[in-house]
Amino acid sequence: MTNRNRGKQLNFRLSETELEKFHENVEKSRLKQSEYLRKCILEKDIVIIDEIKELMGELKRIGNNLNQLTRAVNSGEFRNIDSLEMVKNELEVVWNEVIQALKKVNE
Repeated sequence: MTNRNRGKQLNFRLSETELEKFHENVEKSRLKQSEYLRKCILEKDIVIIDEIKELMGELKRIGNNLNQLTRAVNSGEFRNIDSLEMVKNELEVVWNEVIQALKKVNE
């Protein structure tokens, strides 16, 4: 839907505390204020997973390790099975953290 179809405007007042909370929620949602409010008003779910940024960093690091191991295996240089086991364990830990974060969404 384009802005041209949204000709109506809504104004309301908030206390300082409410405004701070509103700005925090908008920032966490990574939506524009108007998008955030439309989702709230239209009763759409707004899902915020605080831990996701940290988990994405961990997944990238593990993915880099996995790529390095794959190159070593393909080039015939792979000699250390412990490295593979370590990456497998790291993936299990991060996967469990992802599952826990998703459970929070479904609460």
